[in-house]
Amino acid sequence: MHAQAMIIAIALAFSPASNAEGKKEEVRFGAYPLKGDYYMYGGTLGEMTPPTPRDRKISLMLTGALAKDLFHEIGPDLKDACSSDGGYRERRRGDLNCTYTKVDGYECYIGIDVRNGKSMNGSIC
Repeated sequence: MHAQAMIIAIALAFSPASNAEGKKEEVRFGAYPLKGDYYMYGGTLGEMTPPTPRDRKISLMLTGALAKDLFHEIGPDLKDACSSDGGYRERRRGDLNCTYTKVDGYECYIGIDVRNGKSMNGSIC
């Protein structure tokens, strides 16, 4: 049940309804809004299937200020990055993977296995 509550909270945070037009959000002390998106899936990231009660995972992509802060906190750049394109930078710590490109800016990925509540990779190379 705890995992379901966590997923609902995350989904609401990213929901367009939570940013209704013309409505100013109340901000908790010290809290900042999140930017990004998510996938809910079964199977693996490389071969996604529809989620089921026994196989439900979520991959979160964080962007904006939070992704930039995380990128700088988890350095240094990887020598064996997923891309060798000029300007591509990648950093990883545990299941948190962050990238930077001039085109896309900062992006961070993390996954959650909803069934057991444990973190996992949220992106593939």
